Amino acid sequence: MSQSLKTKKNRYYPAEWEKQKCTWLSWPHNEKEWGKKRLPGIRKFYIDLISKILHFQDVNLIFTNEKSLFQVETIHELPLQVRNKKYKLKGIIIPNDDIWIRDYGPFFMSPGLLLDFEFNSYGGKFPPWDKDNKVPKEIANYYQREIESYPLIMEGGSLEFSGDGVILTTEQCLLNKKRNPKLKKEQIEYYLKSAFNVSDVIWLKRGLEGDHTDGHIDDFARFVGERKVLLCQTDDSTDANFRHLRESKMYLKKWRHPKKKYKLEVIDLPMPDRMEIKRKRLPNSYSNFIFVNGGVIVPVFNCETDKEALKIFKKVFPKRKIVSIDATLLIEEGGGIHCMSKQEPA
Repeated sequence: MSQSLKTKKNRYYPAEWEKQKCTWLSWPHNEKEWGKKRLPGIRKFYIDLISKILHFQDVNLIFTNEKSLFQVETIHELPLQVRNKKYKLKGIIIPNDDIWIRDYGPFFMSPGLLLDFEFNSYGGKFPPWDKDNKVPKEIANYYQREIESYPLIMEGGSLEFSGDGVILTTEQCLLNKKRNPKLKKEQIEYYLKSAFNVSDVIWLKRGLEGDHTDGHIDDFARFVGERKVLLCQTDDSTDANFRHLRESKMYLKKWRHPKKKYKLEVIDLPMPDRMEIKRKRLPNSYSNFIFVNGGVIVPVFNCETDKEALKIFKKVFPKRKIVSIDATLLIEEGGGIHCMSKQEPA
């Protein structure tokens, strides 16, 4: 590690609903994962998402090389000259393997520090990942900022932050033997508390069925306030998610802050209709949304529960504009809009 694990009192990881400087995205180029037929569609999805984000804040879009940046500019696939004069879209060349910058990108700490964890593409499932693993240091070099590196294999989508010193995660992911086989739960928790300067870690058992990330928390449980959690639930008792989502709800409702003694408010979020590809279940979820300044962008899946989910978001965020985006193509690769983005705080 570049520095001691000794906690620094002034470091802080801002909650996602706090003021943001920009959203980081990575332009899709990996034909091996996306296939030649789906790649044009996912690029159109990116243009749609970028256009929506630019109504609220700047976007930093990384390209794997000059050729990919030049191709996009030449064929006018992407409006690099922003239509909205208030917010800017910036293209940055940083070599990478795939789009999931939430998981391999840096954690932008306040004030000005970046944190870097090891990335092995979800336990070695989708090689290669060596370029992705170097992205945090490349972004630190781009900004000329200090970066701390830790020998813990961990993805950004596996952690949720309350903004009040609490992390929410799952045992299924962080205790997975294909990530950190030699580390015990207590050791991993020590790394998290020290690196992020937090006091408590809430461990839920597992994530959604069909999630190849081995239980990322952002697919089913999200902090939407210091003491408020949005949690996926299903009324279908035959659904394989039914039991463990109910258990997670019971656990969160019973949880008390060890020192401040407050409870968490747990708000139910419906599950969308089941989706499959090649007879394998996909982890489609409304939980994989993103915060932007003054707004929330929510994935939808062309089903009846879309309307119900959007009503809940409007109730939870009465002062924010709720914007939906069709994420049915994106979920075919097993991820959502939170997985493919990374917020940088102001």
